[in-house]
Amino acid sequence: MSIRITNLTKRFGDHVLFENLNLELPAGQIVALTGRSGCGKTTLLRMIAGLDKDYTGTIAGIPDRISFMFQEDRLLPWYDARRNLEYVLKDVMDKAAIAAAVESMIEAVGLKGHEHKKPDELSGGMQRRVAMARAFLYPADLLIMDEPFKGFDVALTEELIALFERLYVGSGRTVLLVLHQPDIIERLGCAVVDVAALAASARMQRDQHQLGPVENAQRE
Repeated sequence: MSIRITNLTKRFGDHVLFENLNLELPAGQIVALTGRSGCGKTTLLRMIAGLDKDYTGTIAGIPDRISFMFQEDRLLPWYDARRNLEYVLKDVMDKAAIAAAVESMIEAVGLKGHEHKKPDELSGGMQRRVAMARAFLYPADLLIMDEPFKGFDVALTEELIALFERLYVGSGRTVLLVLHQPDIIERLGCAVVDVAALAASARMQRDQHQLGPVENAQRE
C-alpha cells in the first residue's frame, strides 16, 4: 500500500514549512527525498514515522512496523554491538530466533570480531554499519533513513552503499531516505521527490486559488 499525504500543513511558530502538501509515495520502492537544506526533509520523515504529530492534514497507508535510521547512529552506549542488534528483536522473536538472526546479520555486514565492542570502541564507519544492520534487522515494512551515507570519505561511502544494496535486495520493503548525491540516487534506482519544489508548488497553488480567476487571468 502506498503512503498518501493529503493537505499536510506544518508550522513552526509563525513560519509555515508546508501548506496543503499532497504526495503519494509508492510501496515497495526506494524513494529519495531531495531538496535544499532546511526545506523540511527530516521533518517530513519524522511526521511519516509518527514522531512529530503537530500538523494538520492526513498521512495514510503507514504500516504498523517502521524502522528509522537517524542521521546520528543512536546506538545504546551501554550495550555492545551484538546486544544493540538483539535489542530491536526482543519483542518480535524468541531467543533462539533472535540469536540466529543476529549472527547472520553480523556475518553479512562484516562485524565478526567486533560484535562484543561497545559503540565508543568502534570506528565511525563501524558504528554506521551497526546502525544500518539494526535498521534492516527489525522486520519493518517501511524503512526510513535520514542521510545514511553522509559524513564519510569516498571509500567508506562506497562500502556503506554496497552494504545497503546487499541488505535491501529481495526485501520488498519500502525505503524512504534523504539523499543529495545524484550518482547514488541513480545507482539505487530511487524514485525522487524534491521536497523544496513540492512545497513551493503547493504554495503557488494556494496563491492562485486566493487570487481568484479574474486576477489569475490578469497575471497570465
